[in-house]
Amino acid sequence: MTTVIDDSPPVPLFVRRSSVCPLDPAEEFARLRAEEPVVRVTLSTGASAWLVTRYADARRVVADQWRFSSRAAVDGPIPPPEPPGGFPPPRPGFFSTYAPREHARLRRMLNAEFGARRLRALRPRVEAVADERMAAMRRSGPGADLIADFALPVPARIFLELLGIPEPDREHLRRNADVLLDFAPRPLEQAAAFAELDTYLSAFVSRCRRDPGDGLVGRLISSYGADLSDVELAGIAAQLLLAGYATTAGTIGLGALLLLRHPDQAAALRDGSADVDRAVEEMLRHLSVVSFGKVFTAEEDVTVGGQEIRAGEYVLCSLPSANRDAVLGPDADRFDITREPLPHLAFGHGARYCLGAELARLELRVCVPRLLNRFPGLRLEVPFEELRFTPMNAAYSLESLPVSW
Repeated sequence: MTTVIDDSPPVPLFVRRSSVCPLDPAEEFARLRAEEPVVRVTLSTGASAWLVTRYADARRVVADQWRFSSRAAVDGPIPPPEPPGGFPPPRPGFFSTYAPREHARLRRMLNAEFGARRLRALRPRVEAVADERMAAMRRSGPGADLIADFALPVPARIFLELLGIPEPDREHLRRNADVLLDFAPRPLEQAAAFAELDTYLSAFVSRCRRDPGDGLVGRLISSYGADLSDVELAGIAAQLLLAGYATTAGTIGLGALLLLRHPDQAAALRDGSADVDRAVEEMLRHLSVVSFGKVFTAEEDVTVGGQEIRAGEYVLCSLPSANRDAVLGPDADRFDITREPLPHLAFGHGARYCLGAELARLELRVCVPRLLNRFPGLRLEVPFEELRFTPMNAAYSLESLPVSW
């Protein structure tokens, strides 16, 4: 018998999932919430940070832009130890790293692009793209990779169309985004991806200045003109691209897997006896594909969960742990699409609430029930234990999800 030795580096606590069921947070989080709710961790760049695990504490940190800034999140999701000269200024347009007043200025400009009126107009397009992808799956099946053939291409196409990116350029942008969303420190590769993204989006904004068109960038130019510089518009487009579709893709793929493991709940969604909106909220909470969102910097000495945190120290919040906190309601670890929705931080909170939250909800409300109805015999093609997940990524997901019907 051959012994197989796994010499891959361990997954750090701040993104760790359960070894029993990777759809759940790691078992350590229940103990931490009870005994040590704020704990010191080491990030993949070697920097040290405080990890917050309880719901109330995480909600406070995420919402407080004045005491917990995002200034370190300039060149990627995992910052290095603070350089001697301090961090560079925020990248223009990357509004999540802006000080509160400037952050609010850009959010006001963008709110209409993700508001109810725009989403009502967008719904038929989401339905059409989902139907198109499922028709392609049926033609090439039976059998598909639900990630590559459905969960990823639907939200990616919708979002890149929303930005106004021409179809021939979309795959290249997606590849750069994948590199930048990786938590593994790859400084040279990530710097090159940022440079390529900056170059492309700068040229794209210049074209939109001449001919705005109907994409989001063009509409911002038409509405605000000189109030936004070209470099700021390119940064806005980059920030939205990096945040815009990977999390939804992860939730669609993992949500489908979750429902395959709960066939009674899948049947209730399929026959209409379960409320789709409740089901989507429960999937968002239960899966929490964004492990922490941002690494914050304490702007002053502050106490969180009984732990003193010094000005300048890093703080991050485990959203999967916070969203399973028993204070949210009874049996928070159980997946139940029929329950009254529990509060959750899957989209953040307060001024840092996700700009695209309602777009993500729309795509989930369209994609998940449609998939279950179009493929009533949908089933896993491989044992659950053989599936490979992606904890070291800004959007937790699966490498692939082989299914048949």
